[in-house]
Amino acid sequence: MKQQSNRSQTVIILLCWAAYTAAYLGRLNFNAYIEPIRDQLGATKTDLGLVSSFFFFSYGVGQLVHGILSRKYNTRWSVLIALLGSAAVNVAMTLCPGVAAMRYIWLLNGAFQSILWSSLIKTLSERLSDEMLPKAIVVMSTTAALGTFLAYGMSALLAAQSAAYRWVFLLPAGLLTVVGIVWFILLQKADNVLKADETAYVPPKKTRPQLTPAFVFTAICLLFAAIANGFIKDGVTTWTPSILKENYGMPDSLSIFITVLLPLIAICGAWFSTTLHKRQKNASKLNGILYCIETVVLLLVLFVTRTKQTAGNPVFPVALFGVSAMMMAAVNNVITSIVPIYMRDKMDSGLLAGVLDTFCYVGSTLSTALLGYIADHGSWDRVFLCLLLFGAAACVACLCSVLIEKRHPVLTA
Repeated sequence: MKQQSNRSQTVIILLCWAAYTAAYLGRLNFNAYIEPIRDQLGATKTDLGLVSSFFFFSYGVGQLVHGILSRKYNTRWSVLIALLGSAAVNVAMTLCPGVAAMRYIWLLNGAFQSILWSSLIKTLSERLSDEMLPKAIVVMSTTAALGTFLAYGMSALLAAQSAAYRWVFLLPAGLLTVVGIVWFILLQKADNVLKADETAYVPPKKTRPQLTPAFVFTAICLLFAAIANGFIKDGVTTWTPSILKENYGMPDSLSIFITVLLPLIAICGAWFSTTLHKRQKNASKLNGILYCIETVVLLLVLFVTRTKQTAGNPVFPVALFGVSAMMMAAVNNVITSIVPIYMRDKMDSGLLAGVLDTFCYVGSTLSTALLGYIADHGSWDRVFLCLLLFGAAACVACLCSVLIEKRHPVLTA
């Protein structure tokens, strides 16, 4: 029975991984194909940035709502609804007459996809034993990176064929439908095995945290770190193809393909944060270390883009973008996976995951529209300066949190 239970827990981890990886194809496909869409529809960067911001806005609000309500959800159904709803919205994007209509359709996509993360974290925290948790975190840490890689890889192939933008929505819609059906069937089978195992993990009753000044200050610092993470991570990922095209004259297919490499490096970042957590249990210290490295990287990016000797040579900037992606994937893993799952005995994991991911997407909402506007009315140097300011501010916030937690530990799990 113990072996069967472990196998069922492994199936649950893989189902959660598949659901969230597929979801990334149905949410990042627009951003990944943003340059071909701009050419085919004759839209501006600001217009397209608004489409992404509409998604991030509804996703962020939805994360908060579903994080609060997820305690009452049957996640077998909530994840199915999220996947099939996102699939339907992707099909609807192919029927839009222009960019203006896309904003509201993509807004609905954010509403459906916002159901997923808190539901998946709840699924894992309520079903997995302590010995399976580290495996779940490592596996789930690859979803964003691999999903981004697949989304941009698909877009690079379609751009190489000069394909109509409709295909970038139809292909993920089919995948989301298949994954949703598989999830619904196999999760029930895995649950049946766990119910028969008397030694299976039983979630304890949660105790409300005391709202001490140290707790409130640490929470504010963590939430700001989440905002900066979304701002930098999605800002770099969304606009890298445009930067490579305009600054270095790359065709769409090549610029998107190079951007595909960033998520592969980001997988190393997620693994890096999980490894660091084994030695350093305090999340504020982990984020502080990662943001210090990120600030240095963004400072180098700004310096390189303003240096004449590197003009026309994209190798060094691309390498720096890779390190940036690695650090932001590491921070994202700490904030949205490690903290909610390892604090499951203290707080509701679904609620905590939903709230933290909400603030990540507050940063994403600000990033795509604001950076698109700055690029339209200024230069990419100003974009990099804006990213640098966010990274430095997050670094300071994390270090201040570390000082407070020396006397009053909060985020130690």
